[in-house]
Amino acid sequence: MTTPRDYWKSLSGRKKLFSISTVFLLIFCSGYIAIGYVVATQAIAINPGCGMWSENTPSEWDTEDDWESFEPWPDADERVEIRRDFDAAPYQMSSYEEITFSPRDNSGIALSGWYVEVDPDAPVVIQTHGMPMNGKCKPEMLLMQGYLAEGGINSLSFDLRNYGNSEVVDDYISVGQKEYKDLLGAYDWLVSEKGYEPGEVGMTAISAGGGAAIAFAEEPGIGAMWLDSAVLDFPLVVKNELGRLGFPTIFAGPATTVGGWLAGVSLDERSPMEAADNAGEREVFLTHAIDDPRVSVVHSERFEARMIENGGDVTTWYVKDRGHVDAIWGESDEYKTNLVTFFNESLGS
Repeated sequence: MTTPRDYWKSLSGRKKLFSISTVFLLIFCSGYIAIGYVVATQAIAINPGCGMWSENTPSEWDTEDDWESFEPWPDADERVEIRRDFDAAPYQMSSYEEITFSPRDNSGIALSGWYVEVDPDAPVVIQTHGMPMNGKCKPEMLLMQGYLAEGGINSLSFDLRNYGNSEVVDDYISVGQKEYKDLLGAYDWLVSEKGYEPGEVGMTAISAGGGAAIAFAEEPGIGAMWLDSAVLDFPLVVKNELGRLGFPTIFAGPATTVGGWLAGVSLDERSPMEAADNAGEREVFLTHAIDDPRVSVVHSERFEARMIENGGDVTTWYVKDRGHVDAIWGESDEYKTNLVTFFNESLGS
């Protein structure tokens, strides 16, 4: 009589075991891909255009927002109030230039920008926005541009590919892996069209725009960088997003893998943390709410620690009792002073 052990050792038994294993492997792989697809499509699908802010320009903009979107977060009433009741009138910029340029190494993509020049002898700052629906039209982008203009600093605010009025070329964002070249294209335009020298150009990045910090690592001519509530540690933000979307953090692997397939590039190929390694003597300013529920302050803390480890020049302003990208509104005077002072000193104005 054939025992179960003998059967599984036989040729027919091994074939059957292989078939069962293959079925389970296929089920596992299908589940892995399905979970990754669900998470990734919610997290990195593009949302082009400017939506409710489509009429905003540097010379005429307001602070209106979709106030309902603030409801899932702590202190929603206060967060809405500091924006809704903010007086934007002093930060309307009387003149600006609408420009079009391309990412570095890709002349086939058209990017849309607003160049504001207040002093031809002053330095210039490139501004990078966050996600999902976002762009140079969003109120905090325009407020920052107004702060810079009032402080005598020129600026170029632009829409990343797949945002605002820039060209839509993908169905998914790549969390900085491709987009950092958009910022490098802005830098190249300023050098070639406006005559800025290396070291006279700074950059800012807000929230998920922190992926643009890769550009700071790539281009030594960018003389200083300001990061506000920035996403700087990709593995950490994947876990943050999974929690926000209601998924266990064990799905970080499939979300990253499948997200990369969708975006057409590995989502962890380059890291904004490279900027902390390659800053050299260039100055970096980090501001982040200590209790930010959207992008953990740990992003900035890890970046700061890495810069200190590398002997870098980093300044931090960790803000108490504020939420995500709130300090620019709720601590307006201090924010403006810090921003203008930082770039005037770091860019040698």
